[in-house]
Amino acid sequence: MNSEYRKGFMLTLLGVLVFTPDTLVIRLTNLEFFSLTVGRGVIGGLAMLLGLALYYRRNFKNQILAIGYWGLALAVLQGSFTWAFHGALKNTSVANVLIFFASMPLIAALMSKVFLHEKIQKVTWIAIGVVILGLLLVSSKGIIVGNWLGDFLALMCAVIMAGFFTIVRGRYTVNLIPATGFGLLLAALVASPFASYPEMSSSQWIYLIIGAGFILPVALGLLTLGPRYIPAPEAAMLSLLETVLGPLWVWLVISEQPDSNTVIGGAIVVGTLFLHALWRMRQANSV
Repeated sequence: MNSEYRKGFMLTLLGVLVFTPDTLVIRLTNLEFFSLTVGRGVIGGLAMLLGLALYYRRNFKNQILAIGYWGLALAVLQGSFTWAFHGALKNTSVANVLIFFASMPLIAALMSKVFLHEKIQKVTWIAIGVVILGLLLVSSKGIIVGNWLGDFLALMCAVIMAGFFTIVRGRYTVNLIPATGFGLLLAALVASPFASYPEMSSSQWIYLIIGAGFILPVALGLLTLGPRYIPAPEAAMLSLLETVLGPLWVWLVISEQPDSNTVIGGAIVVGTLFLHALWRMRQANSV
């Protein structure tokens, strides 16, 4: 159990860390949403599937067929998240989106308890509560009241990602990475009629390829692999690191300085996740 948990934790953590510069790369790519979704979806989806084809070779077809109906559901969730996230950002503040994202581990814990019958430990519940408080502090200065549509879509983002981690955990015997590749292609397909397809500079192409050709497939692959070995709420908690570490990349590269609440709240989130992980590792080693 200890080696399985450690493997799942490290893979999930690595996936989150790879994802952290994604917000910065999206900013530097500087494309409108639909064109960005098409570019990232096509390049990212094909990169994932091509990588899997090279890795599995003759067994690639069997890997695709093995994902089954749950894999198709995962692909739909992956594609739906892109649209829900865009709609949330368009109709409410980033602060509101962060608040609802903070509920993701709680939703994942409830899903795990109901659908997977997994027992969630008290320490994990406490850690979830502290992480929620940390993200509330991060977003406290930008909260907007009354944007019910944006808030609803932000909540849907949290539900979708909680469902994503729960499915991956529930189907831990199956490699669902191909499903995330299809999810990216699905998002691109739906966005394609609305994209403006502008002429892009060489720097935009570079940032698009870095984000879609490397960050997206590697991070999503790890975040689909790691949560097979750890409880869904813990995977969801780890994924929230991206919301507090992502702004640090933006600050370092384009000097968009975070406010004091972001720094303090982010420190609370990172510190809580570190202590929770340390406790879980020691617990696993004692088994």
